[in-house]
Amino acid sequence: MEDIVAGIRERYLEIFSNHMSSMDETPMYICDLVMLGLMDRNIGIVESMPKLIEDENIHAFAPLLRVQLDGLLRLHAFRLVENAEDLAHHIIKGNELRGFKDRKGKKLTDRYLVNSLKLELPWVESMYDKLCGWVHLSDTHVFTAATEGKSEGSIYIGIGRYRQRIPPALIKEAIESIKAIHHNTALLIESYFKTIKSI
Repeated sequence: MEDIVAGIRERYLEIFSNHMSSMDETPMYICDLVMLGLMDRNIGIVESMPKLIEDENIHAFAPLLRVQLDGLLRLHAFRLVENAEDLAHHIIKGNELRGFKDRKGKKLTDRYLVNSLKLELPWVESMYDKLCGWVHLSDTHVFTAATEGKSEGSIYIGIGRYRQRIPPALIKEAIESIKAIHHNTALLIESYFKTIKSI
């Protein structure tokens, strides 16, 4: 996992370095600041993931995975609006994304962004739905603490270090999700910076 994190961090730092070194006399846009803030947040979050995954702390790593997906969704929103700079201003003023509309007049709700992005990245919808179950108290939390016991009609209840171990397949899925989210986030940021340079 450490090598995956290092690769993600290096890619963001390379994007940052390439953009900053190519600016010369070009103006800095508010969108640029949003992109840089997103990359910094993503680096901070992904650097925390190896320990959480090693400890099988699903209650911490699943919501943080949802936050990382949130960044990808918000980045996608910039591709849907008439003027990206207006959206950037809206965001840095502390306004909610859903209070802004895309070029078709649709509010930028999470569900709208998921439905729009899944046309390009089909896995986004199921990942979003699963991860939302870890953000808000739900059955996922209950069934992590209470699971079917070994004998018929029994249940195993354990919390903290006594909870059931997470299946290896779920850990693998989390790691693959991290890679997919950050790969696609980096692609969108690179695309944004290329577009800005051509203006």
